[in-house]
Amino acid sequence: MVKNRGKWVVVTSIIAVSIAMSLTLSGVAIATGPTGSVVSEVLGAGATDGRFEFRAKPGTNTVVASFTFGPNSSTGWHTHPGRTLVTVKSGTFTVYHAEDCAPLVYEPGDAFVELPTTVHVGRNETTENVELGVVFFKVPIDGSPRIDQPQPENCDVT
Repeated sequence: MVKNRGKWVVVTSIIAVSIAMSLTLSGVAIATGPTGSVVSEVLGAGATDGRFEFRAKPGTNTVVASFTFGPNSSTGWHTHPGRTLVTVKSGTFTVYHAEDCAPLVYEPGDAFVELPTTVHVGRNETTENVELGVVFFKVPIDGSPRIDQPQPENCDVT
């Protein structure tokens, strides 16, 4: 058993060295750092307990945006053409869905997904600003990531 394990380690090592050498000799770079002037800004980072799949559809845009909501502001009722990933960078953001009008409260470090069929409104119900990072999927070329919707009869939130 020990003899076979030793052979396995030797064979694996030879394969790894061979691959590394072939990549080096073929001119393929293993890794490089950035050069020149590179500026990166995190629009938002958040975690969610949900599991979601996202796909970029040919012939559509994926839009990345940053939003700042002033005190006591609202998105208005709307949907999106595709799934939308939202991360809360700062502040407290409250979302209401037309189906039940129950508040869902998100704070910094939270992430959530809105499905394209979900009519909803997002609100900053505080006196501080709210900052969000948002990724919109399946946005039509030259189209909007937002589709206005009428206010639901069962929900007086605007």
